Amino acid sequence: MSVSAGDESGSGWDVHRLARRVFVLFGGLALAACMSISTRFVTGLSAEERALAAQLPVYDERLTDGTYGMLEPVSGLSCQVNQADNFRASEDGAIEELKRAAFRVGADAVIDVRCTRYERGQGRHSCFRAIECVGEAVRLAH
Repeated sequence: MSVSAGDESGSGWDVHRLARRVFVLFGGLALAACMSISTRFVTGLSAEERALAAQLPVYDERLTDGTYGMLEPVSGLSCQVNQADNFRASEDGAIEELKRAAFRVGADAVIDVRCTRYERGQGRHSCFRAIECVGEAVRLAH
């Protein structure tokens, strides 16, 4: 069978039509992949709220007593689902999720932050690799 650009008898393949279908198929797959990556860790916050959450300060240690009011413990997880997953667990990703969790409870900072790396089978999640950061959501005294 020969491939033609437009067989007079209608029995050959229309190269342009085939190319268009392939382009649409791969374009749709690429769009779906981009959408799943960009929304992987969307946590129910608007873009404006995520931007505000990203500005929350994070401290590895506790602050001086009286400079803050404790709200509640918060955590953030960055998860590589399986070995083939292109998304790699990162401390930055876990901190980002930690800040979002703190923002949702009305915090203006997170203190006493500790991050732990997990490999397959460790921790309470089902990630191939993960980094989990935990801390205390606080309101700073102004």
